[in-house]
Amino acid sequence: MKLITLTTDFGLQDPFVGIMKGVIYNINESANIVDITHNIDNQDILEGAFVISQSYRYFPKGTIHVVVVDPGVGSSRRPILVNASGHCFLGPDNGVLSFIIKEDPKPNILELTTEQYFLKGISSTFHGRDIFAPVAAWLSKGIEFHHFGHAISDYRKLDIPEIERGHGIIKGKVIYIDRFGNIITNITHEDIDDIVKSGISTSDIRTRIAEVEITGIKKYYAEVNKGEPGTIINSFGLFEIYTYMGDAAKMLNVKKGAPVEVI
Repeated sequence: MKLITLTTDFGLQDPFVGIMKGVIYNINESANIVDITHNIDNQDILEGAFVISQSYRYFPKGTIHVVVVDPGVGSSRRPILVNASGHCFLGPDNGVLSFIIKEDPKPNILELTTEQYFLKGISSTFHGRDIFAPVAAWLSKGIEFHHFGHAISDYRKLDIPEIERGHGIIKGKVIYIDRFGNIITNITHEDIDDIVKSGISTSDIRTRIAEVEITGIKKYYAEVNKGEPGTIINSFGLFEIYTYMGDAAKMLNVKKGAPVEVI
């Protein structure tokens, strides 16, 4: 039985997530549903795109991923279905699937138009319930991909932050801050490896963020004293600034989009 994952900005206070699950079970009582997170920052499309891109690969091929971060719900933005990297993804055509599409050289992308697989009486405020949940359920029952709509190539592409290189400096940006206050950047471990290959030791690499300079890259969090900042390659393979037993984002007053320099 195919898994269905849910990633939203709905939170858990309201009934929206439970309702989506009810719709899925009403179509497929044997569905297996996994919550990745419902705590994406409100209407933060880039954060939703980042989280699903880092999460989907740990699920079996054929998993169906529903991603609802949808400030344009009810407007002319299209609902889409993407087959990429051996997985299926459902979400609004607002860029939330940009990382996923970019990773696959030949993604298949449909605009969802076959209304027989939607709930009747589609609202203008809850496409997670009315479109994405029922389509996920029908997919999990074996309805083939091409039955849900028609192919498109003019999908919305998010402006994904890219690193800049020059004069011995890598310039990146903060793309995610987790609940511990760890500051995650778009600088990868490959980018750091390139610095090391140029002859600079990891213990000498310097990081500049929020007018603070941090020297060295650590192998584990506790390698600095409590309350001190450090840097590390995290479990996503991305360069991270942290405070041991503390909240780096609050301590450094850093928000998503802040610049980071590695020297």
